[in-house]
Amino acid sequence: MSVLVIRHALSEANNRNNIGTLAFASMEAALMELGVRQAEALGAKLTAEYSVDPATTTIAVSNLRRTQETAQKAGFKIVNRYAVLNEVSHGITLPHLRGLLDQNFLPVEALTAAEDILAAPPTEPIWITHGLVIAGLCNVLNIHQEKKLIPKFCEIRELDLP
Repeated sequence: MSVLVIRHALSEANNRNNIGTLAFASMEAALMELGVRQAEALGAKLTAEYSVDPATTTIAVSNLRRTQETAQKAGFKIVNRYAVLNEVSHGITLPHLRGLLDQNFLPVEALTAAEDILAAPPTEPIWITHGLVIAGLCNVLNIHQEKKLIPKFCEIRELDLP
């Protein structure tokens, strides 16, 4: 099975100006203005490059607002939520996490989350999820090693699942 796995658009949860505020890493953080534009461009790109019709394609998203808003702004109408696609809960401080990522290492929790997803993956052809989730999936599947570990906002990665 091949799926398109996409990181959500920029949200207040990812806004580095919000570090230390309730919005940073919040499950309910909304997309920023730039994130809305990224999500709109995502819908157009999926249509032009992948022949996806957002109005009729069923997709999978996490339970977090930023993935759901990305899907909605990209034009998707049929959206199923999956807790297994939620952001990885790792308990690591931001500086320590950045240090790991800078050395191309992931927290073990990201790998465990990827294994859990692969054990019972959503059946939809498109998943909108989170950076560590995607990095974990790529690591476990041993693909996209030439790309940056954490995908950019609205970056599309095509994964062949076992």
